[in-house]
Amino acid sequence: MFLGISVDTWSSIFIGVLILAGTITQGTIGFGLGTIATPIIALIRPELVPTLILLLALCISSYTLARTYRETSWRVVGISSLARIPGSLVGAWAIASLSPDGLSIFIGCAVLLAMTLSSLGWRPRPTTANTLIAGVASGILGTSTSIGGPPMALIMKRFDPNRTRGTLAGTFVLGTLISLIILTFNGQISGTQVTTAAAYFPLVVVGLIAANYLNRFIDRHLLNRIVIIVAISAALMLIVESALL
Repeated sequence: MFLGISVDTWSSIFIGVLILAGTITQGTIGFGLGTIATPIIALIRPELVPTLILLLALCISSYTLARTYRETSWRVVGISSLARIPGSLVGAWAIASLSPDGLSIFIGCAVLLAMTLSSLGWRPRPTTANTLIAGVASGILGTSTSIGGPPMALIMKRFDPNRTRGTLAGTFVLGTLISLIILTFNGQISGTQVTTAAAYFPLVVVGLIAANYLNRFIDRHLLNRIVIIVAISAALMLIVESALL
């Protein structure tokens, strides 16, 4: 107890702050909710991962797509979504096969990989082959950890910011639906995860409103660096804690 508030209540408040910050970030640079929130939530409420973030990310991406669909590269969306199906099957298998600690370590390693990809100066062309590879990787990471954005963002480094946000939103909407359908058929979505997502949905709305306002003032390059630092730190903490248990 601290200030008369239980530990569970404090953890719920902290998760709410993470979701709000992650929503603002994703509304600004196109991704960020999963990379910021997932490794930390896996530390304190692992039973909520990955479904909680997938459900909230679907809401964010649907809103973003509605605003940016004219700038969306539907070719990239279509190819990556087809490739996401086998990747999502592998991701669902990972959830079913790994122990809780094993899944936490996998999430931590996935975050480190995703952040390494995000920070690379590598700018692969969005060819069909590269898009297929990114789609499979996004399916594996997105379904198992809810962090499917960085592989797709990597092949969009040549796009302008608006086209990147629109295309990422399109891949997230279809890709997240694919992940949720596969997880549902595998019995890997619980009522607690769904009701928790519903409880945090108002924070997503607030975060999107704030992102719409802050877009004019935020330095996207600086924000991207902050996301990388926070995500890597949380991932390392998650790996160390899970390995020592």
